[in-house]
Amino acid sequence: MNFNIISYLVYIPIIFFITVKVGWVLYKNGEVFLYSILSNDIEVAENINRILLIGYYLINLGAATITIAFWDTVETSYEMVNTLSDVLGKTILLLALMHYNNIFWIKFLNRKKQTLN
Repeated sequence: MNFNIISYLVYIPIIFFITVKVGWVLYKNGEVFLYSILSNDIEVAENINRILLIGYYLINLGAATITIAFWDTVETSYEMVNTLSDVLGKTILLLALMHYNNIFWIKFLNRKKQTLN
């Protein structure tokens, strides 16, 4: 029996939920962070935060969709759980790396801005 369809039906809602939930939390909490970095320029901070959220959704949902295309055939329930764990784990690590990359560049640019002033 081919478990790929079942794997996809389990994977898609989980990865969609994780992506949307994490994105929303980062959006809400990142807004305050951006306000402080951008010298309380509310309009610019809100616009940057929206752009980051849209980019986050596009990259992660696109990567999740592409990931499905490269799955091997899953023949057993053991392989299904193993494949789901592997793919979800890699995706969550990618989300964390992207988040910390964004924080690094925002802080770096803020420090550079402060030294120029």
